[in-house]
Amino acid sequence: MRAHTWNTLGKVTVMTGEHVDAVAEAYALIEAAQGELDPDQVDAVATRIGRPEWWDVQVLLHFARSLADREAGRDDSGHVRAMLDVAAVLDDPALLALALAASAARKVESPRPLELGESAASPLVRAAVLLDDESSPVVHRAAALIEVACVAHALGLWELALEHYDRTRKALDADDGCWRSTTDRQRTVLAVNRIELLLDWAAAEAMIGDWPAAAERAAAAIPGSREVVGPDWPPTWVRQYEGHLHLLAALAGSSSGSSSGSSSGGADVAPPILALGAAIRAARVPETERAAALARGLADGFGHTVPLHVWLLAMQIAGRRRGGEAAARLADELVVLRWNDRLVRMTTVRDAIAVERRRREHEQLQREILTDHLTGLANRRGYHAYLTAVQSTAGPGDYAAMMIDVDKFKQVNDQFGHDVGDRVLARIAEILSASVRPADLAARLGGDEFVVILAEVQPGVSQDRAQAILDAVGRYPWDQVAAGLRVSISVGLHHGCREELPTLLGDADRHLYQAKSEGRSRVATG
Repeated sequence: MRAHTWNTLGKVTVMTGEHVDAVAEAYALIEAAQGELDPDQVDAVATRIGRPEWWDVQVLLHFARSLADREAGRDDSGHVRAMLDVAAVLDDPALLALALAASAARKVESPRPLELGESAASPLVRAAVLLDDESSPVVHRAAALIEVACVAHALGLWELALEHYDRTRKALDADDGCWRSTTDRQRTVLAVNRIELLLDWAAAEAMIGDWPAAAERAAAAIPGSREVVGPDWPPTWVRQYEGHLHLLAALAGSSSGSSSGSSSGGADVAPPILALGAAIRAARVPETERAAALARGLADGFGHTVPLHVWLLAMQIAGRRRGGEAAARLADELVVLRWNDRLVRMTTVRDAIAVERRRREHEQLQREILTDHLTGLANRRGYHAYLTAVQSTAGPGDYAAMMIDVDKFKQVNDQFGHDVGDRVLARIAEILSASVRPADLAARLGGDEFVVILAEVQPGVSQDRAQAILDAVGRYPWDQVAAGLRVSISVGLHHGCREELPTLLGDADRHLYQAKSEGRSRVATG
């Protein structure tokens, strides 16, 4: 079975070909869930694709199910919560960011946006900062960046949305080809979403009367925009995209059939969009009465085919008819207030992102201080911090301490080299990490010496856990690390109460020497 391996910022990821294919299928299902398949069909495909051990795929399948429920008008909150729960235990910042952004999107779409819209900023901020970590596979990063940008767009945080679309493009440019069909679709989504964002933004600028800024933004979006349209684009996407480009050309003041690529002379553009383009051109002159006549009644027929501020701009232009001057002035005042509120929210969110970055940097620094860089386990400082935290907790409790070291580790280094020795320590650390609960501790004290503290555990259970660790090391396929390599460990185990924790390690160390003197590769206890 083929496998795919890549290294991003020093983080090695290995996936079987079957797992890689499942990720690609999950992303295809996400796309199909948005109007192509109903929830039952999506669930049937997800059941076929998913495996319990593929947690990254499970996150994506919950996302697909949530989108299908949303399209069908159903409550999708259960799937969004499941996304968050599964992503929280994964070591993939992009998938956690995707889950947080999906949560923020549902808050934005709440029937009570004034109450819940602000709370959407919290998961959005966390997601944006998580994406500073570029260690995830590009396909996950692109998906999360696009979702964050969509939420930022919905909240009117257009600067933030554009930044994330630009980061998406850079991420996709670095694609290693592992999921080429998926990243090609993501490029299509990026092109469509980016044009929609810029059109919405330019229309909002036109609404506040800043036609030069609207024209500049629209004109900058047009060059090269039609070249991205491919033969695999759905016809409805092409028609809507051409409509967006036609309106951008109108806002820019360029001819609808110009060589700039704004449209194909209007051939692929819906009649209401053509009419609105003519109204926008008249409004720019300004020919207010003519523009109002052209725009009258258009907003009622757009549905979801245009961004929000294009729809509002159509209503604003139509409302500037003779006799409606007072209403138009009131509308203009409200538009300016809305715009100023948007600027305040943009500043607030940027400040929140800066605070979240500082918080995460502090946490990372704390982790680095308390973490062994080779194994990822706690170091000696982390071990003492754990003891301090446990001893500050009131109440009785049974604890066990294991002292562990690698049998004849010097011979491993001498025969196979220190690089292999480091890999041995890292693999043992992985076994120890898999053997402890959140309340327990696995630490590397130095060299080949490890300690495991088991919290709230009975003597028989701690004995079984120690033997299970010893057996797991013995069963590990060390030949895959280096041909001819054999590794075993010795374990000293001691059990006691919370108050005895400071002395448990010394007692476990004595039992470790007992295990070695009795022939190694065994657990000794007392």
